[in-house]
Amino acid sequence: MRKPALLALGVAALLIGACGGDDDHQGAATAKVDAAQRSFTVTSTLDGRRVLPHRLRWLAFPKLKGADVASVAFVIDGGKPRWVEEQPPYTFSDDENGAHKGYLVTSWLSPGTHRFTVRAVASDGRRSADTVVARVRRAPAPPGGLGGVWQRTLSDTSDAPVAGTAGNPTDTYTPPGRYEMVIDRRWIQMRWPGKYKPPQSDKTGYGWITDSDYTARPTTLRALGAVTFDTHHGQAELGWWCWPDGPSGTYRWSTAGDTLTLKPKGHDPCAVRGYVWTGDWKRRTG
Repeated sequence: MRKPALLALGVAALLIGACGGDDDHQGAATAKVDAAQRSFTVTSTLDGRRVLPHRLRWLAFPKLKGADVASVAFVIDGGKPRWVEEQPPYTFSDDENGAHKGYLVTSWLSPGTHRFTVRAVASDGRRSADTVVARVRRAPAPPGGLGGVWQRTLSDTSDAPVAGTAGNPTDTYTPPGRYEMVIDRRWIQMRWPGKYKPPQSDKTGYGWITDSDYTARPTTLRALGAVTFDTHHGQAELGWWCWPDGPSGTYRWSTAGDTLTLKPKGHDPCAVRGYVWTGDWKRRTG
């Protein structure tokens, strides 16, 4: 009489197991739906590109409501972020609340293939990333005679454009002393006089280093906005003349012996840059 009883128990167990399996399937399906509803994507202005131009805007677009985005990081070839934004528009390089969106300038990167990634984090911890693999061309060398390290001393800067005015809107300070201008493939780098000592240098300008994008021809050069390659974290280098995106200014240049002469065509709308750049520069040797 035990065999039928055991058979009945076995059938019951199979029925219970079958019911439990349906519940598990439903639970798994619900979890997948919830996960799909909670996931999000992020895209960028680099999507679809295989070769990047010298200069373009790199913006990220998380598919979330603005209040749900905690941060967007811009990463090049892995490692630490090169820029982080917490408010829209999510722009590589500063954007002055969207009024002056900076650029990705590729001149500081080695020629060849690089990985450009945007990583978005939602306020609840969800994450999404978008990576583009694209080639960067070698930046052109400056015309013959223009490249090198140049020096100019400004003994009295009391007549410089005042910080906060139209020609100096983002408080570029111009202390007296020797300025250096380095012109190479990557940028025109300006080195302010003195040593960088935070936070005092934020109000004096001593020791600042600024990297500017430019294009050059045999007798003219066009100064553009900033070359950004890292986030701001209290270092001397980074920043810009006037705004992250410019404005641009065109200069005539000429050399005679060890002297470089710069003169704006018309006037430089970024007056504080024109104040420092205009004049004679001596080539540094040794």
